[in-house]
Amino acid sequence: MIAPTLPAWAREIELSLPLHPQVLLSGNVRDLYPVHTPPPAGAGPDAEGEVDLVELPEMVWKVVSGRGYAAMLVLNPVTARVDVRADDGPPAWMTALQRTAYDSPAAIGDLLVQVVQNREAPVALILPYTSRLAPADGLLDPADRALLTRAEVLGHQAAPTRAHAPTSTMAPYNTVVWVCERQEELHPLFPIGSPMLRVVPVPRPTLDVRAAAARILFAAAEPADRRARALAMAEVTHDMTVRDVIACGRLARDRGLPADRYADAARLLQVGITDDPWSADRLREKISQAEGYLNARVVGQERAVRKAVDILIRSAVGLNGAHVSSSPNRPRGVLFLAGPTGVGKTELAKAIASLVLGADATPHRFDMSEFRADEAHQRLIGAPPGYVGYAAGGELTNAVRANPVSVLLFDEIDKAHPRIFDLFLQILEDGRLTDGRGATVYFTECFLVFTSNLGVSEAKDTAIGGAMAAGASAVSYHTQPAQVEQLLRDAFTRFFNQTLGRPELRNRFGDSYVVLDYIRPHVAPLILAKALQSVAARVARAHELRLDIRPDVEAKLGDIMLERLADGGRAIGTMVETVVVNPLGRWIFDKAPAPGSVVTLTSIAGSDGDWRVEVS
Repeated sequence: MIAPTLPAWAREIELSLPLHPQVLLSGNVRDLYPVHTPPPAGAGPDAEGEVDLVELPEMVWKVVSGRGYAAMLVLNPVTARVDVRADDGPPAWMTALQRTAYDSPAAIGDLLVQVVQNREAPVALILPYTSRLAPADGLLDPADRALLTRAEVLGHQAAPTRAHAPTSTMAPYNTVVWVCERQEELHPLFPIGSPMLRVVPVPRPTLDVRAAAARILFAAAEPADRRARALAMAEVTHDMTVRDVIACGRLARDRGLPADRYADAARLLQVGITDDPWSADRLREKISQAEGYLNARVVGQERAVRKAVDILIRSAVGLNGAHVSSSPNRPRGVLFLAGPTGVGKTELAKAIASLVLGADATPHRFDMSEFRADEAHQRLIGAPPGYVGYAAGGELTNAVRANPVSVLLFDEIDKAHPRIFDLFLQILEDGRLTDGRGATVYFTECFLVFTSNLGVSEAKDTAIGGAMAAGASAVSYHTQPAQVEQLLRDAFTRFFNQTLGRPELRNRFGDSYVVLDYIRPHVAPLILAKALQSVAARVARAHELRLDIRPDVEAKLGDIMLERLADGGRAIGTMVETVVVNPLGRWIFDKAPAPGSVVTLTSIAGSDGDWRVEVS
């Protein structure tokens, strides 16, 4: 009979049996695990052998039974009894154990004692929900504390059994197998550091494991087609469990999806979206006209708009991250916008959200200057068990879970605490985050926009007496555009390489780094015209008045505007509000003109704090 091939973590358990009386399995412990039986000798070249999917207790039984164990007990938390597995019937001394209810820490402790002190053929005991016996959060009551104490003491008192498998000269222990998904869920008193406890991580399945499991789904197909379909399913289920692979296969089969659309089934399972919103005809049509739309929203930043459109197109055709094979679940698009204040970084993010999600949509914005504190990352992913706010979850993970297709804006990213950059590294590389409650949130359908004024702030610090980093140069409104881009790019590199010490994160942004230039004099009149058009539209909508502005008034506004360009386009809007909107509002309030009237601005006069308009 050909022996089946067991996973590496199962073979590690086998090595531990004569060395450690207790084993802790953690990680991917609620999955299915392929057991591969090679084809018999002389089989044809297309023979693949058989693959059987088993749960964790069955896998442990395959291991211990091969080493001569007489039986395996599994504590069933539903019935509070032990389920016994034994090929030749359980030993007689287990009869009383099967009749006992293990519904208290004391009873479970007694069970441990009887198993560990067995001197006949070795047996194994599995406790599949170890973290529920003595949770990490809260104070332990005396009974729970006594259980953990007994567990540690029994580990040191355990002795090898007399009986052993004929193929080995080392007698195994009676093995206690603890099982939990995350080690941090265990109480600090759990003997995790005991030399008698072997910790065996159970990893998530690799590509080959997922492909082996997927072959079961296509057993009826021809061998070549079965291998191709199984590999296609494995490719689109990156970082999923075997249970998820099987579920994706069933979804694909139920919907009649061909192999090139298995990603739709994976998307449904991960984020609950049945169709790819990025490949919709409506969005493709809008992206084809995106350059004109974005340039109308963000004036004077044609290069940044062109880069944004390139990334949007790449997102629509599913090629973001196509140059790497290790992380196919990266976010749909990433854009890092750098530049002085008021040049359109946030407005470009808003325009992208409107383009992708609809005219009224806005990006989900996170002001990273609010995340400076050491524990600020908990606001994004949620507090861990036992801490205030645990039940509420994280602001970022909750937002993406509620709207899997989102535009996320991380404003002033350089202001965030360094620990938060670990989260961004995981998002940019793997397209997922695990929140404080252990649930996975996927960012595969999200478009991420980061903004920063790195380099510009260095110049301001120098201007007020601060010390500039070695090699840094001041960036101001008078710096030429090409030099602005180079200096800001140098500041970007210096921040991630030296200040943070995280060059790998800088590399994750790739070619998404885009510099927006200062608002130059040839661009400013366009921004002024947009602002005045907006004022006229608001006056017409709110008061049914038509607002006309004489050319000489617009020329004077242009002169005032040019004095403030160093502060960006936002300063132009502020100037229009101060010089035009405020005095015009006073005039409308005082005169109350009849609806349908034409209001003409004939002149403006005054200075900051005391502007006046003449109206005819």
